[in-house]
Amino acid sequence: MKQLIALATLAASALAPTLAHAGLDSDNPLHPLVGIAITGGGDKISHVDYTDGTSQDITAGGLVQLYGGVEYHPKGAPLAFQATVGYHVDSTHARNGDQTFSRWPIEAIALFNATDKIRFGLGARYAASPKFSSGGAGYVGSADYTSQVGFLAMAEWLITPSMGVQLRYVDEHYKVHSVTYDGVNFRESDYHLNGSHGGVGFNYYF
Repeated sequence: MKQLIALATLAASALAPTLAHAGLDSDNPLHPLVGIAITGGGDKISHVDYTDGTSQDITAGGLVQLYGGVEYHPKGAPLAFQATVGYHVDSTHARNGDQTFSRWPIEAIALFNATDKIRFGLGARYAASPKFSSGGAGYVGSADYTSQVGFLAMAEWLITPSMGVQLRYVDEHYKVHSVTYDGVNFRESDYHLNGSHGGVGFNYYF
């Protein structure tokens, strides 16, 4: 038993330096990251009714964003910089049809450490390739959009040096480039869409 305790103590001692230098506590200033955010807001793009009596809206600010990137944060410095690329989508799927609004956001954020656990960020976001599509019983046509560079503000609580919970707000807008219905293409360059939204996110830092 004493030998097992001694081995466990040695193993814990060996692992301790590795755990202490995980995430943003690492001496390496570059930290890969992955994250997910649940978002809501923006103009309603479509409304879907189901046969069971329920319904769902597709909005320009919803619903799930997955992303990955890198943060530059020298150990002990009050400032950090993040760059990420992600996939942001709001969709509905049934056995006989679907509707989807998708885009590929690129974000650049400067962060300031208010405390060891709390930090605030400001940045810019560009949602590339925004598109609405539909099919089956949910078919209402499709639309391609152009996006403008938007503004992003966030606050993050670092649960550990490797995990952070975020509150975020994005102000962004889209302009309709073209609409397609039954194979016919229409251009509607004067129609604008507000994609501004709020959300709650989770980041993991390596």
